[in-house]
Amino acid sequence: MIQVRAFKVAVIASLFTPLFLHTASADPDRDFSKVDCNSTKVRGMLLETYNDIKSNSDDPTVIDLYDQTTLAGGVNKLTCFGTYEFSDGDKIKMTYKLYKNSIGQFINSFEPDTNS
Repeated sequence: MIQVRAFKVAVIASLFTPLFLHTASADPDRDFSKVDCNSTKVRGMLLETYNDIKSNSDDPTVIDLYDQTTLAGGVNKLTCFGTYEFSDGDKIKMTYKLYKNSIGQFINSFEPDTNS
């Protein structure tokens, strides 16, 4: 049975350094309108970010993700949707959201599709 894997966490800008080299530590505004969620770099960032956030838990890790679609991209926001494959064999559709909170910190959100 698929377990629900959802969480939201504030992210330090340094997590974005490998993907967005121009992102400074002060979390300046960023335009994600041209980001392709299915590119190798973005999928690698999503995989690493999910596993980094879950590193203090016994939950399965993400071992692959694919069929990523960019649902939205703009200044300080990015939304991707695709399939996540876990180390326990589960595969689920999940929506990834990146946005800034009211005090200007980037937030990562991974939300499973409850219809899959």
